[in-house]
Amino acid sequence: MSIQVKINSTDRSSFIRLESLNVKQILSSLIDTCFFEIRKNAAVTPAFNDDIKVYDGATQIFGGTILKVNEITDSGADTLIYQVKCVDYSYEMNKQLASKTYESQTIKQIITDLLSSYASSFNADNVESEFTINKIVFNQIPLSVCIKRLADVVRYDWYVDENKSVHFFEKYSKTAPFNLTDTNGNYVYKTLKRATDGSQVVNRIKVRGGEYDGDTFTDSITVSGNASKSFKLPYKMSDLTIKLNAVSKTVGVDFIDDFTSKDVLHNYQDQSFRFENALSDGDIIEFSGKPKIRVFAVAEDPASKASYGTIEKLIRDNSIKDNAVARRRAAAELYAYQEPVVDARFYTFESGLRVGMLINLTSARRNSNNNLLIKSIIFKIIDPNTFGYDVELVNTKRYGLIELLQKILEP
Repeated sequence: MSIQVKINSTDRSSFIRLESLNVKQILSSLIDTCFFEIRKNAAVTPAFNDDIKVYDGATQIFGGTILKVNEITDSGADTLIYQVKCVDYSYEMNKQLASKTYESQTIKQIITDLLSSYASSFNADNVESEFTINKIVFNQIPLSVCIKRLADVVRYDWYVDENKSVHFFEKYSKTAPFNLTDTNGNYVYKTLKRATDGSQVVNRIKVRGGEYDGDTFTDSITVSGNASKSFKLPYKMSDLTIKLNAVSKTVGVDFIDDFTSKDVLHNYQDQSFRFENALSDGDIIEFSGKPKIRVFAVAEDPASKASYGTIEKLIRDNSIKDNAVARRRAAAELYAYQEPVVDARFYTFESGLRVGMLINLTSARRNSNNNLLIKSIIFKIIDPNTFGYDVELVNTKRYGLIELLQKILEP
């Protein structure tokens, strides 16, 4: 089985310096890259936005477009060489910015509509979530950021494959086609390296989110004296209604509306409302609305606590508006941090791996049995028919740290 590089669907492998060919897959939701050098000839002149496909035998390992072309002269001959840098199809998917609001729709419905609206050559056939989002707003942002926001809600992973299909799946649910042991020969001897770090262990996770509407709350206030026109509410409340002596009053927003059009002005942040004039002693104010309740969830791991003592972490994320989502977030964080992190790296000639897969490392010599996540794969050509694979592994806990750093850097 040979290695092929197709430019705009035409095989150009014979013109490419195969020793220069390098494909890198990195973390599931980040952009894969491809680099190669190709000789100048009448048949092909690579250009920005040309379609690129790379095959490892019958398996396509890269699909994307040319982003950058450098022209140089071959040092050994008077021949022009093009140095070509390519990015995967997520670059194409991000060309238009999304501006949409969704309410009470599943994640698959949302992604399907986003692709249909802004990137119609892509599909959501491999989106595996039917989780319903109460409300989410996208305001002039790339589709990859939209999908990542959805993934963050349910702690899923995602990527765009070589055929322009969006894969959206539960983290750590994809397994490698083979595992690593001391004797199974699935990696080049002596290339396997491993490191352990316990500095990030946490075994009790608290998630404090935003606010959600509770059940409708109704109460009354009896005015004492003749000087009061401002009154305190027991909660921040939405959908506030007011009756004075059983007569309904129009309610406006303090500092936005005024008493020319509203009977009562509501200050949400101060948990208060006021009338224009002081009320009379004995007046009865009936108020009703939905109290705002703070999202809060806790998850802990007894085994980790027994081994290392209680180590706590508080996560503040106002984008979480639902206790069920907060509990899932806490459980996912706990899964990622309850044990020390383990990183590893190896080199192999065995194909079939992809970033985001879990691979088991069992070694009696190293006294280890770990499920590790494939963080990156670099495809390095050995000969016209063979790739070698430089594989970097990361413990799921370390992956959580990497994601956190990425989130900090996001706009």
